[in-house]
Amino acid sequence: MSIASQSPAERADPEVVAACAFSAVPGIGASTLSRIAAALNGLSRALDAGPAEMLKRGDELGLQPAARAYLAHAPDLRALGEWVAQAARKAGARVLLPRDADYPAALGAIRNPPQVLYVRGELASGARRVAVVGSRDTDETGMDLARDFGDALARAGIEVVSGGARGIDTGAHEGALWAQGRSIAVLGSGIDVPYPIENRALFERLANGAGAVLTELPPGAQPAPKNFPRRNRIVAGLSDAVVVVRAAAQSGALITASQAVAGGKPVFAVPGDPGRRSEGSNSLLQNEQARAVVSAQDVLREMGWPVPAELQGADATRFGGPASNPRAGDGPDRALIDETGVKLWQLLDGRTPTHVDDLALRAQIPAREALGKLAELELKGMAVRRPGKYFLRR
Repeated sequence: MSIASQSPAERADPEVVAACAFSAVPGIGASTLSRIAAALNGLSRALDAGPAEMLKRGDELGLQPAARAYLAHAPDLRALGEWVAQAARKAGARVLLPRDADYPAALGAIRNPPQVLYVRGELASGARRVAVVGSRDTDETGMDLARDFGDALARAGIEVVSGGARGIDTGAHEGALWAQGRSIAVLGSGIDVPYPIENRALFERLANGAGAVLTELPPGAQPAPKNFPRRNRIVAGLSDAVVVVRAAAQSGALITASQAVAGGKPVFAVPGDPGRRSEGSNSLLQNEQARAVVSAQDVLREMGWPVPAELQGADATRFGGPASNPRAGDGPDRALIDETGVKLWQLLDGRTPTHVDDLALRAQIPAREALGKLAELELKGMAVRRPGKYFLRR
């Protein structure tokens, strides 16, 4: 369909056309869009002013070199905006601006909210949402954990938010779908560019009745490293809390967690075995930036939300948690943990918290190793972490 053949209704909103146009200009993101709108009394007026006026005010607008170079060619911004809007419609998406009633209120409250969203599917008003995030490179246990978190949260009526990536993100979305719940995937590419391509069918399910797929990037935008921090801030912004399931030291999930912390939102992490797949998530716990959880039920209780009857008593049964831990009163099941873990468990007290450094000294092991082993005990429901790296026997 050509631009000329569009109905007046499709072309009527100049602010949408302007937002679409500027979102497609290289080097213009949410903060620059905000400055343009403020300086020129709205994006549509900025569009009317044209590239030359914007270049004259480049320093005031904080235009990046890429944006200046693009505008220097005097592009037809109105035609660009109409093309972008048309491409979004062709992909089955609608354009949301912060002024719109169905623009997510939680997202509008973050420090640098998207000035335009391309959305397929529905964003339920007032929904409780939890982000479940982690590394692309994970193991089967990590995938099982992500699916279990997604499944249980969805059964509790919580929308599961993630980034649509391989690994933990995919597991979280899949778990929500298994529970016939709702999930939101935030893309680091255009709404018409499914990435990774193997998740195309997953995104279609979300967009067609099981949640939503959204992005602030214009149609045609390809996935690039610079896009994913922008994507991650939206994941955190949409959510009431963030759960990091598995994260390496440089995982983008840590950006999501830091954005949540900056926004005053709770962050939870699943303790993992020492190693590169859990180095990042364990560091969140060690630095007291996150609270340890082993199940979605833990998250629900920490948030003060009800735990459905079907989930009560089922905490972390797949992973040796309280409901399935066979340890008896005379000590732990040695099939679940190694000898170092047994030694640390025996050193723990059920009433008085003990600091990790003291436990490491008494066990004659490095403090870093002791913290990793205690995280394993915590994951298996055999220890409880208290603030300041203190631990209790459970």
